[in-house]
Amino acid sequence: MTTPDHCEGAIEVPLIEIRSPSSEITLRQFSLTDVSAIFQLIDSSRTHLSQHGDTTADKYKTPEDVAESISNPKNPKRLRFGIYNKAGELVGSINLTPKNTGPLMGEIGYYLGEDATGYGYATEAVITLTDYAFNDLSYASIYAVVSVANSPSAKVLGRAGYRYANDPDIAGELIFERFKPKE
Repeated sequence: MTTPDHCEGAIEVPLIEIRSPSSEITLRQFSLTDVSAIFQLIDSSRTHLSQHGDTTADKYKTPEDVAESISNPKNPKRLRFGIYNKAGELVGSINLTPKNTGPLMGEIGYYLGEDATGYGYATEAVITLTDYAFNDLSYASIYAVVSVANSPSAKVLGRAGYRYANDPDIAGELIFERFKPKE
């Protein structure tokens, strides 16, 4: 494995890649080589991604914004993956953010480009990352926060085995959660 010239002597950590059980999608941890594809996906779906209070389209106005986010993430502990279909096309993003130091809990978040909706990619990605978190990272529970108006996302979580954890709060958000199965 080689290291970039500007990181003389640095140890390059291999990127995580996870294939879904059905092989319909692959989750691949983001790197700087993905900047162009990520920006194109966001740029082609700005209106779609701005629904339900999502800020993805606002945060990434230029390819440089995407590169900066990968190089200097606000939360370096967050795992960020591209969702790739069988043809190797980037169709969305999914991430897992650890939330505490006790029994490991995390928050899952995701989006798809507008043209990638309706194919089951989000459900497959949520199932794949959730299983990875439980089986490989020892997470005890994972939750997701969804706008009450975002029924497609709520359905994704339901199909992935998540359950409502609350009634809608004042902000109109639902919390879904899933616990690691007992062995």
